[in-house]
Amino acid sequence: MLLITGANGQLGKAVVEQCLRQGIPFYPVTKSELDITCASSVNRLVSEQKFNCIINCAAYTAVDAAETDVANAYTVNAFGPWVLASTGVPIIHVSTDYVFDGTAVSPYETNDLTRPLSVYGLSKRAGEVSLLEGQFNGAIIRTAWVYSKAAESRNFFNTISKLASERDSLRVVSDQTGAPTRVEDLALALLSLYKQGSHKQPMHIVHFTNAGQCSWYDFACEIVKTTGSSCSVIPITTADYPAKAVRPAYSVLSLKSLEPYGVKPRFWLDALSDE
Repeated sequence: MLLITGANGQLGKAVVEQCLRQGIPFYPVTKSELDITCASSVNRLVSEQKFNCIINCAAYTAVDAAETDVANAYTVNAFGPWVLASTGVPIIHVSTDYVFDGTAVSPYETNDLTRPLSVYGLSKRAGEVSLLEGQFNGAIIRTAWVYSKAAESRNFFNTISKLASERDSLRVVSDQTGAPTRVEDLALALLSLYKQGSHKQPMHIVHFTNAGQCSWYDFACEIVKTTGSSCSVIPITTADYPAKAVRPAYSVLSLKSLEPYGVKPRFWLDALSDE
């Protein structure tokens, strides 16, 4: 049986939905039901159930807030995955493109040098290291710019959609490039890797996003088109939009690591156009 942590989050909900559709036995736990940083609680649950894999969707994802909430970011993103893996149950852990510094000129490979620019990125990289050095079995799935169209989800798609209905124009950063990832596609990929036994291998890294690349400005323009709004989108620079956390200017992930699994991501515009 599959243990799904963070089951009430954007990704957790999508994984649960796909498990239901595919008839995969699973046991979902929310943050309030299981604190992944509490070893006694985690060990108790694992001893009571027979899990063959953990998909860890629990994470501290508030990138700017993490700059002043360092302890919590590290506890959840670095210590939590180690606690889960230390149970001996293989783990599929979700990480981020923000482990890179954005100086590359071509998509990042799984073994490229990491150099996070933010506390969030540092905490996620620390989580990766704890798993890679712990001699655990499983996979680390780096992804990027994850969004859902579900009304209750807080993400770039829903934020832009809402603002486009309220304003005549929006200013969006045009000098940060990445790859949007539809959450349903990510959930399908995680379960595909699970069904193919990626969690049974020594800990390794896989990259998954939708194919292609764009800037936040490009992404916003396409989102506004889907709403039918007449709102105009104005490109600005990162310097024009100060934020607490520094983001990489370029964080496109190479998808070559998916080839052994036969996973072929959709182009990001195709994923966006789906209802």
